[in-house]
Amino acid sequence: MDHLKTSFERELKNKLSEKTKGAQSEESVMRKAFKYFDLNDNGTVEPDEFAKAIEKIGIQIPTKADLNTLFNIYDLDKSGTLDYEEFASVLFSKSSMHGGARPATASKASSDPEQLAELLKQKLASRGGRGIIGLARQFKIMDDDNSKSLCKSEFKKAMGDFALGFTPEQCSALFDYFDVDKGGSVDYDEFLRAIRGPMSQPRKSVVADAFKKLDKDGNGWIDINDVRGVYNAKKHPDVVSGKKTEDDILKEFLATFEMAHSIRNNDAPNYVVTKEEFTEYYNMVSCSIDEDRYFVQMIKTAWGIDEEAKKQMASTK
Repeated sequence: MDHLKTSFERELKNKLSEKTKGAQSEESVMRKAFKYFDLNDNGTVEPDEFAKAIEKIGIQIPTKADLNTLFNIYDLDKSGTLDYEEFASVLFSKSSMHGGARPATASKASSDPEQLAELLKQKLASRGGRGIIGLARQFKIMDDDNSKSLCKSEFKKAMGDFALGFTPEQCSALFDYFDVDKGGSVDYDEFLRAIRGPMSQPRKSVVADAFKKLDKDGNGWIDINDVRGVYNAKKHPDVVSGKKTEDDILKEFLATFEMAHSIRNNDAPNYVVTKEEFTEYYNMVSCSIDEDRYFVQMIKTAWGIDEEAKKQMASTK
């Protein structure tokens, strides 16, 4: 695996160097190739799109097995999609550590902690709900004593493993920024809440309405089969663009809940979604959607809330 990765990165950099002209950087050449195959313009590619982008640069990945191996190396949060901005940052930050001329994208940013925190928010938001959940998972892995907090070295290791493109110095500045009481540790639940920000009241209300509709017996848990039978992904952007099927989206949706469940480590069985997990999931998704109106309509469509209201009105006539 290491040999495949090393030879792939060496050949990729050579091809990019050949294609670079004038003031254009190697990173911009690569991003342009990936963007060409990013049909819904969300900053990510799937394995087949990754292969096409690499082929456009001039490299033919010989086998499907090699493609899957390479893709899984760079898909650090195991979401099935690859953020190509982060891929570029990781690739070129490695070259800079070995004397290369170009730093990672994040290293060009100001060392001001507030600006770094804002950049971190943007990077996580670009990955949607899985971005923050994936980082939370890295934090949990680093938290050997299950203290729900990380010291500076653990924090920097988690940030590095998640490949967000920050330098060690910037990670240290971020840690100091979030270590509000200067106690030498960062509570990662509080950190993630600060990065995510709260949902607005309209968003909280529609999420509560969706859970209430599903939780028919009011016990605070939803059976996975109940979710599977109701969830509607027809208006999901990736389904509309033809990038994914409704079943693909459903599988992602359920897998994200399972990831959140393992992070939370609560007493609920694996086959159910708790109200806390349901709300937390949409808290994560919320950070990547700017408009309340779009978020509210997405929830109503996904869970058929408008249809339910229409049925109730019809039954009273």
